Amino acid sequence: MVNPELSGTSMQTRLEEGQKIMVAARGITPVLSFALDEAELRKAVLCVLYVKEIAVYFSAAPATVGRAKWQDDPAANAIMTLMIKEGAARGVCVLPVYALGEDAAATILDLSATMGVDYLMIGASQRSALTHLLRGSVVTNVAAQLPEDIRLIIYG
Repeated sequence: MVNPELSGTSMQTRLEEGQKIMVAARGITPVLSFALDEAELRKAVLCVLYVKEIAVYFSAAPATVGRAKWQDDPAANAIMTLMIKEGAARGVCVLPVYALGEDAAATILDLSATMGVDYLMIGASQRSALTHLLRGSVVTNVAAQLPEDIRLIIYG
């Protein structure tokens, strides 16, 4: 519906240098290229987030002591290395963000708010309908709980 009381504040541009864009990816997908394009156009910092979902098991102490590193995770390493290389070629500052968590949506929400991003980009899921039914959709969960000051872009 068209609202005649549409204020000018809701139509103001949000194009400013120094913004932060976060892209959450589980693989090398088209959303990464789109995020690089947007970061280059907006002259923004691009935070590339990889969340490794883990099952929490409390009966034993952790086998390794220390922080998890994206360099030690082959899937995350492939994404981060590619994005750093492509970002350098385009003049985009790429900040790799690697997190372990039992709930990807909650981890994405927490890091988006903590890092103060302006835009969050997520690729549309390619999981089967049964998986969506059993586990839920990360995109749906993020969209329902994302703070209003962070713009959500679902790509794909």
